[in-house]
This record gives sequence, structure tokens and C-alpha cells, in this order.
Amino acid sequence: MQYRDIPYEYNEWTTHTGKSASGYSCEAFGEYPYYITRLTSETEEQMKERIDDFLDHKFEYEARRELSNKAAQSFYNSMGQYKGD
Repeated sequence: MQYRDIPYEYNEWTTHTGKSASGYSCEAFGEYPYYITRLTSETEEQMKERIDDFLDHKFEYEARRELSNKAAQSFYNSMGQYKGD
């Protein structure tokens, strides 16, 4: 399946309690600026809304990523000599 040139898929599975479950997943946003391993939703409409949000607000996600990177850099700079995580 595709929406706005973004691939996503429909999945069905059985839960640990034996109930049937289903949903949609997308692995197209694993790169900068999103870094989302797997985007999931219960309905196809929700998946399309999430894809729309990511694509239509890419500049906002880029700004958030840059802010996060600056915060991490500031934290590490405040520690003095790096000693590892």
C-alpha cells in the first residue's frame, strides 16, 4: 500500500491472549529528521493522517531535531572531558 509515495502495510496477528488484532505500520520515517523506527496506527485513516503530519510539517520536525541536538551538545559540553555514557 502507498499514500503520498510513502509505503505502509496492513498487519494481522494473534495476541498473547489468543485474540485477533490488526493494524497498519510504516517504516519510511527512520531517517533525519524523524528517526521513527515504526509508525503504527489502528486504522488506515489514522495512518494517512500520521503520514500527512510528518510530510506536511517536515520543517517543524527538522527544527525539533536541531533543538534536541543542541541540547545534547550543551549537556556534554557542561560535563567537561567526555567520560563515556
